[in-house]
Amino acid sequence: MKEIPISYVRTNQFILVTLTLSAIVLQSGLLLFIAFLFVIMPLLKGPKANIAFILAKRIYSNTDRQQTETESAKLQKFNQTIAAALLTVAIVIHFIIGSWVAWIFVAMVTLAATVALLGFCIGCVLYFQFKKLKYKLSK
Repeated sequence: MKEIPISYVRTNQFILVTLTLSAIVLQSGLLLFIAFLFVIMPLLKGPKANIAFILAKRIYSNTDRQQTETESAKLQKFNQTIAAALLTVAIVIHFIIGSWVAWIFVAMVTLAATVALLGFCIGCVLYFQFKKLKYKLSK
């Protein structure tokens, strides 16, 4: 299983929190769209398109990357997919309907990424429950 250094994951979470929180505070559709692109590009093009990973690679030395904890690439992709789905709903609501409800979906992403930065991964819990359900259904 491919692993990602936790420093890369934390950088990704920090940028996501910064973008989504800024979009909410400034009520900016442009920042919302930038946050959406930030999340969707790695899903479409792979980890080489993840701006946070590119930045983290330049910030952290090789020894930092080798000695740090890691996170499963599958888990990172699962969490990124959840964020992409929520931001997609927010974009559709914001640009088509123009409702304040869009900011609730953006806030969900902001809250999940903030809590993950603090050490509790909501997406990881969802991933575990999904795998557990999948196993039970296969029996």
